[in-house]
Amino acid sequence: MRFLRALIIGFLSIFPGTIVGYLGWLATGGVEDNYSLEVVFFCNIVPFGFVFIGFLWSWVNGEEYGVKYQG
Repeated sequence: MRFLRALIIGFLSIFPGTIVGYLGWLATGGVEDNYSLEVVFFCNIVPFGFVFIGFLWSWVNGEEYGVKYQG
């Protein structure tokens, strides 16, 4: 359950990631060359970075769903 919750929250964090990436892309001038460093960074790396950070954040904060083995 913890993994599923972390996965869902991680995938949902792509929405704020795309907004931040879009604003960063606009702030750098809105270059429309697909192979430009600004386009690759703000349109690809930033949203997927948000997914990764969202997954990690929800995994760390979802400890109440974790199974604790005491043996």
